Amino acid sequence: MIRGLLIGLFCFAPLAAEVRVIWQTLHDYHTIVEPEHEGRQDRHKVNPFLSYTNIGTDFGFVGPAESQIGWKSGQIGVTLGNDSDDWAGMWHSLSRLARMPEARMNFAACYPSAIVARFQPKITGLRAIIRGKGQWKIDIADEKNRILWSQSRKIQQENYSEEIYDLPTQEISSAKILTWIAEPGADLDIDRIELRIETPDVSYDQWLFLASYAKTLTCWSPTTGLVRDRAHIDDGSFDSVPSTGLFCLATAAAASEGIVSREFAIHVMRSAHSAVAPLRGPYGLLPHFVRLNKEGAMERHAGTEYSTIDTSLFDLSLIISAQMLKQDDFLRELITATKQVKFKELINADGYVSHGVMADGKTVIPYQWKDWGGETALVLVMMRLADATTHAAMSQHTRPHQGTGFIAEIQSLLFPDFDSAQADALSGANWQNVRKTLLRDQKNYLTQRYPDATLTKFGVYGLSAGEQRRGQGYAVGGVDIEQQTLLHPHYVLMAAAIEDDPAQVRTTLQAMEQLHIFTPWGMVENVNVKDGETLPMLGSLNACFEALGAYHFLKKATSSSNEIYEASRSVPEINRAMKVFYP
Repeated sequence: MIRGLLIGLFCFAPLAAEVRVIWQTLHDYHTIVEPEHEGRQDRHKVNPFLSYTNIGTDFGFVGPAESQIGWKSGQIGVTLGNDSDDWAGMWHSLSRLARMPEARMNFAACYPSAIVARFQPKITGLRAIIRGKGQWKIDIADEKNRILWSQSRKIQQENYSEEIYDLPTQEISSAKILTWIAEPGADLDIDRIELRIETPDVSYDQWLFLASYAKTLTCWSPTTGLVRDRAHIDDGSFDSVPSTGLFCLATAAAASEGIVSREFAIHVMRSAHSAVAPLRGPYGLLPHFVRLNKEGAMERHAGTEYSTIDTSLFDLSLIISAQMLKQDDFLRELITATKQVKFKELINADGYVSHGVMADGKTVIPYQWKDWGGETALVLVMMRLADATTHAAMSQHTRPHQGTGFIAEIQSLLFPDFDSAQADALSGANWQNVRKTLLRDQKNYLTQRYPDATLTKFGVYGLSAGEQRRGQGYAVGGVDIEQQTLLHPHYVLMAAAIEDDPAQVRTTLQAMEQLHIFTPWGMVENVNVKDGETLPMLGSLNACFEALGAYHFLKKATSSSNEIYEASRSVPEINRAMKVFYP
């Protein structure tokens, strides 16, 4: 259900810095299980596999009567007796997992601590959307379960309405758990719990990058030096090599904006390289997912292939990052490593590069980077950087596969060359025109097929790829497929810099803020066109897409120097490799 829509407020945002107040959902109580009947469902079916809040933390239940807690579609509720033991509630971790006491939230600076003070938002209040009758209480406690703030209220309202709480922000500097408790005799339904966020004094364009970058930083693990595939999972259980590379690049960009320190960006980059370098496998390729083994060493995750695109994303991102951070010796080391990747042996008889090597470490994957688009382009640039004498082909059907959004934009997160209106020498594509055509088709898709949908009226779009509805598997969508109802809104930021009018991007994103799609913790993973239900999972790969897209939009909208693009242009090996497209 879509709530709190503010119709008609979307004027063009000013570029001047300003402090704004935004609501961030802590938990909206959506589940991955379809209702079996009318009324409340068994609460044990609340996110049985994907158990996380909207800020990438975990949650659970408390109280002797916790078995009475049940859910509906997007709400949680409880009906209790009058005995003294008839109380129940839910706890929500405020930073990482509840069993990690070292991870805490400072309400006066609520983003991860690597973000410098002047770019930190603060939490000034809470809001509960609730109905029913009875006494209920909210507590905020530290890692030792000491109460930092608590308030009890009597609820008496038949329909959902707001209960707002002002917080002593400066006094809540080490919060771990937020818990609500329904007291004996209560009969309550809770729709969502929200945090009132006061942004730092930044322009809207800066905020887009800051919030998107904070989402990526939430997925980073200082203990492994790598990026978790999802924010809410254990460190070292399922880490993503391509996300780690792109995160290094986003962090270098954040350092160029003063959001994090240059020293932090260098540490992130070097830690990532140290963790990943020993994992090179056949043909010099890197695996997609890695994990810590029982001995505490990083290893390829079971069942994961060695991938040419993931190797390209990691290596190219670190090379550009090293150039941005003026780490010349490290840059030379990185370029030397890329020349060990043996692409020539992965080219098939038709001249196309394989996706990589299967999990057995021996069998070359029979699928090739043949389709036109950014993934193929990145692999071919990486191939030429590794060996300037190697040649491979690319489809001349200049349309992303199925009209999928990210495929047209991923290359431009790293390189400025594909902004050109000049036909490239390999596929004959005018990349600028293809990307703008796809953006137009993306905007028109809902208008033509779902004209009455709320998302359509608010100008939301984004047919791309990511988690399926409610997080049950992976989905790829595109404008060339009919009856698509699941949007992956990261595409809005990925394509933002190709939009002619920055004001249109701001208008769309302001609408997405009101719809709880773009939040202070970044984009939700997906949103359903028909009912507005969102999947709030913080996935690291799409988070990196969003952060880098937001950075390029910021640079274009403010006509300021794009440090990623300047670094890319200034690496001679990249310039030579790019000649495969633009000789």
